[in-house]
This record gives sequence, C-alpha cells and structure tokens, in this order.
Amino acid sequence: MFCEILETLAEKKSKDLIRAIDATHIKVHQDACRHTLKPEERGLGKTKGGRNSKVHACVNGKGKAVKLMLLPGNEHEIKTAHAIVGNMKNKIILADRGYDSDEFRQFVNANGGVALVPGKSNRRGTVFYIPEVGRKRYVVENFFARIKRFRRVNTRYDSLVCTYMSFLALASLADWIRF
Repeated sequence: MFCEILETLAEKKSKDLIRAIDATHIKVHQDACRHTLKPEERGLGKTKGGRNSKVHACVNGKGKAVKLMLLPGNEHEIKTAHAIVGNMKNKIILADRGYDSDEFRQFVNANGGVALVPGKSNRRGTVFYIPEVGRKRYVVENFFARIKRFRRVNTRYDSLVCTYMSFLALASLADWIRF
C-alpha cells in the first residue's frame, strides 16, 4: 500500500530530467530468517557475511525516491536495471559501473532516455559519458544514507517482503516530507 502511495507521489511531484539508480545491501537479522517460505521468495540472499537483502532504488535529481525494489543480496544490479528505471522518456539515467552493459544502454536509448554510465576498466572501447553530469549520482547515495537512519530499514527484522517494503516506502515518504 505504501509503495503505491510513494509511486503516485513521485509521479505527480517529480518532473526532473535526471534519474539515478543504485542498490545497497541490508543486513538481515537472524529472527527474519525463520519462516516456512524459501529464502529466495522472501528476498533473502546468502553471502559470506550471512543472510542479506539488496534494496534497489531509483531517485530523481533531488534525491527523492521514485521507485524501490527488494531482491536477494547475492543478485547483481544489472538484472533489475530494466525494471527499476521505470518511465525514462526524455530522462538522463545515471548509474555506477555496476550497470555498465551494452544491453542496458540500448534499452534506455530505445525507450527515449540517455544512459550515463561510466565504462568498466576492462571494457573494450569507450562509451558515451560526461563526468560533470555523472557526478550528480551522489543523490542516490545520499538517499540511502538518509533512509538507513531508520533502524528498521537499516537492519531487516521482517520475515516477509511486503512488510519490509512497507516500512521502506514509509521511510521514503518521510524523506519526501522532511527535506
């Protein structure tokens, strides 16, 4: 419910040309791991540090959340890049090197946007990237820092995805109101 409210608010209020996308890891508390559903169905991944989840966010040029997703922590960002971007017509999509993919760039360009993603160091050839514009990607990092102030968002105590996503969306709505 709160996710739909967030997306409706973002659609009405966000008229920026810039969208920044990124993901962050969320440590999962041991109490959230006890459930009859499979961990993958609950957005739990397993790494060396234990169970974790990954929050994928798309923010506008002012750092306000436009769209949020939760996936297991061991999945790569590029797998959800198409879904998290949303409407990209006449938008500049900023992302870090984790999203460096020819397929992603072609997808953004085909849907009327411009992907500004720096190339990886092992990439053959060069890609279109303007560093001065790409530096504005800090807004998504600042967004994660602001919502992780909420204890319930910073560490996942909820077993179910819908419960955690509701609190994540609520924290994002508070961020829209606060700043």
